[in-house]
Amino acid sequence: MKKALALTLSMVLLLCAACAWAEEQPLTLEQLGGMQWSFSSGVGGWSTDMRTAADGTFSGEYHDSEMGEIGENYPNGTVYGCAFKGQMSLLEQLDAHSWKVRIDKLEIDGTLDEESIDDGIRYVTSKPYGISEGDEMVLYLPGTPIDVLSEDMQMWAHVLEQDPKPSALVDWFLSSAKNESGFVGYTIEE
Repeated sequence: MKKALALTLSMVLLLCAACAWAEEQPLTLEQLGGMQWSFSSGVGGWSTDMRTAADGTFSGEYHDSEMGEIGENYPNGTVYGCAFKGQMSLLEQLDAHSWKVRIDKLEIDGTLDEESIDDGIRYVTSKPYGISEGDEMVLYLPGTPIDVLSEDMQMWAHVLEQDPKPSALVDWFLSSAKNESGFVGYTIEE
């Protein structure tokens, strides 16, 4: 009985040590590779979506459909949007649940404000909404207590609409105070 208790206690201590070691390991860009990120309100015709790679590069698309914004040559509305790509870096760990991330480079495909009309819809190349070059964002890991996020951040993380409201983040969350945005991140299922 004593041997079984000693073995059980040893296993518990070993697991606790392993968990503590894992929590102290720094986050790497490789861990963000293959993830999908989305910034949207959940309603309306807009979103900014991107994918991150293990080297810190990312690519994505932004679109905002304004179907009431019409003209003689575009009776079916206007869509603002772009494809974009860039590079991010991890700057520093802020606490046990968050890291500071900087958007080092952000480029859009095409020429800003360029317009084209196709099938009665006007398309306008614009900057992506919610992310900008030079922005320092905060990356919150799954397990982050919800109460550390402002009400606006909880809205962008889509936790306010959940019933019951979770006590901790289930997904990753990348927030920008400068752009008043929040991207929910999750691993893409193959």
